[in-house]
Amino acid sequence: MRNVRAFQSLVLLSALVVLCTGAMDVALGTAPLPGDDAVPVNVDSNYRFFAAVWLTLGVALVIVAARVREPESTPLLRLVCAAVLLGGVARVWSIVVAGVPDPMLLALLGVELVLPPVLLLWHRALTRGAAPTPSPDGRSAA
Repeated sequence: MRNVRAFQSLVLLSALVVLCTGAMDVALGTAPLPGDDAVPVNVDSNYRFFAAVWLTLGVALVIVAARVREPESTPLLRLVCAAVLLGGVARVWSIVVAGVPDPMLLALLGVELVLPPVLLLWHRALTRGAAPTPSPDGRSAA
């Protein structure tokens, strides 16, 4: 049970960070980014759009935390982790084609590449052997 609570705490902490940064980026655009002054209107629009998508991933993490022991939470967690990991890969590609960003963004890159696999492996360990949830007609959903 302690492992479940620790996992839920990490997922909720992650959700809080994602929700706060997503809301901040929707509201303020690129202004909080280090070293960036004005950006073209198209970049601002695109940035705020993806900030809203990021915010939505935070909502999904809250749902995962609330249903951590239910096997049905696995696809949602996988989707969120895949999105974050793919975002990290996109940052790596940006380094290749555009150069190295501010150290703060490099730190985020580290989190984006490490945290998703950790969460997925931990969640798998927590849900391994969980009984399948019966469907409304009484049959096993598995």
